[in-house]
Amino acid sequence: MKTIAIFTIILLTALSTFSQHAQPATALTKLWETLPGLKIPESVLYDPTSGIVYVSNIDGNPSEKDKSGFISTLSPEGKILKADWVTGLDAPKGMGLLKNHLFVTNIDEVVEIDINTAAIVKRYPVAGSKFLNDIAIDTKTGKVFITDSGNGQVYTLSDGKVSLWQQGPMFKGSNGLCMTDNALFIGASGNIVKADLNSGEAVIWIPDTGGVDGLFVTSDDKFIYSDWKGSVFIAGKNQEPELLLNTSAEKVNAADFGVIASRNMILIPTFMDNKVVGYSSRLIK
Repeated sequence: MKTIAIFTIILLTALSTFSQHAQPATALTKLWETLPGLKIPESVLYDPTSGIVYVSNIDGNPSEKDKSGFISTLSPEGKILKADWVTGLDAPKGMGLLKNHLFVTNIDEVVEIDINTAAIVKRYPVAGSKFLNDIAIDTKTGKVFITDSGNGQVYTLSDGKVSLWQQGPMFKGSNGLCMTDNALFIGASGNIVKADLNSGEAVIWIPDTGGVDGLFVTSDDKFIYSDWKGSVFIAGKNQEPELLLNTSAEKVNAADFGVIASRNMILIPTFMDNKVVGYSSRLIK
């Protein structure tokens, strides 16, 4: 009997410890998923001014100029408002908002869309680019930052001109972007890299993350990121990444997600599964 009691105490202690360590894996609670209508959704962006969620749909080969790509709009509750809000793109991916205009990467160009008219107003070719991916915008200066995963480079778009901003081994496979007041964070070379907006000086901020597709920095300086394969992690400076979600076993991807911080929500595009899935989390803040 004494042996059983001791075993029970040990078991309960182990379960308690496991539960504490496993908590991050259950930190995302599914709220909704979209109905059919999306086609290879790659990126999600929430506009806090209008309350509209934008979704870029590749609808084809991510590198092919086939004019089949499009942008959809959703409600924060996951209702598809207009599946074909803007059409005539090739393989749209990352998006950013500036002064009621939506900027979208489109293989080797950046497309500018007037939100009021849902019309493409300008295209900015990026000479020599191979696979433009994510976008982040410094709303104070109007500067648009763009990653090229194919060349391992970061460009800027400012005053209608595109310039090379970063390149080198540290920026290999550059993809996910997010921004704070004075720094741009870049998922590249299996790390999260911090680059000063003024000097361009770059350092590895969080190492050994693996691939970084979606990237978001919380109000308490933690980084939530997805790896496209189906996993979502959270990591802080000098902390091991912790798994929040893994849908890879179901062959469901986790691409460039969007965040509604005011609702503690993360909106994950599932790429080949053709959905956006909304989750709630206490970590989104």
